[in-house]
Amino acid sequence: MKLAKRTYSLPPPIVQRLEKTVAPGQRSSFIAKLLEDWFARQERLEMRRQIVEGCREMKEVYLEIDREWNRSGEEAWRDLDRPA
Repeated sequence: MKLAKRTYSLPPPIVQRLEKTVAPGQRSSFIAKLLEDWFARQERLEMRRQIVEGCREMKEVYLEIDREWNRSGEEAWRDLDRPA
């Protein structure tokens, strides 16, 4: 994988913990994995937000469909109860 070298500033306590916890030579891949996970989580949160928003926008349509299906189901049960 091609890498791009960048310089970012971090608070010293974070740097100290990183250097204490993650071995040299593994830090870039460790940070890359953290960022990948964070981006994936942000994408899932945005998708969830869009789904919830879409459901709210479609609420009345869903309720009308539900009412129609319930009426159809009730009619079918009544027909089953009638003698042939």
